[in-house]
Amino acid sequence: MQVIKANSTHVNYISDFGSKSFIHAYQSTLPLEALKEYINVAFSKETILKEINGSSATYYICQDSELNLCGYAKLNKSPTPKCVDLDNSIELQRLYVDSDYRDKGVGKLLAKHVESIAQDKNMNNIWLNVWEGNTVAQAIYKKWGFKVVGEELYKVGKEQRKVLLMCKSLNNIT
Repeated sequence: MQVIKANSTHVNYISDFGSKSFIHAYQSTLPLEALKEYINVAFSKETILKEINGSSATYYICQDSELNLCGYAKLNKSPTPKCVDLDNSIELQRLYVDSDYRDKGVGKLLAKHVESIAQDKNMNNIWLNVWEGNTVAQAIYKKWGFKVVGEELYKVGKEQRKVLLMCKSLNNIT
């Protein structure tokens, strides 16, 4: 497995796979209408291409030895929530792994890669939000060293759901 920086040739994959992954993650908690409204903007090919060509967000793609794409992560220089309250923080905004590659180390590989990139950018912390009902993801993030530092409402269409904010210090990672 290897992780590469995404470019414009990956837009379709990120848009399509990201949309499916987001719907899969939230379909039990949000109406399909709200999900579709959200993904039509957040995961549109135009949005992804603009982000890839911009300066605040960077995508990283994981591919297997046969170059099959099996997941991606997105780092975003988002406004840092007050509960993180630390300088030089960056958001791990998305981390999705194809179901055929779960439990094969893809998520951990992506997480380690973006942590390394964040350290290279002199970031002290990496933070994320995770839906409060997604206890599986929370457990994985905790295993990777993230700690719950707060909560906030996350808007999807007209719906709002509570998400937990999690943070990991990058200062002592080698």
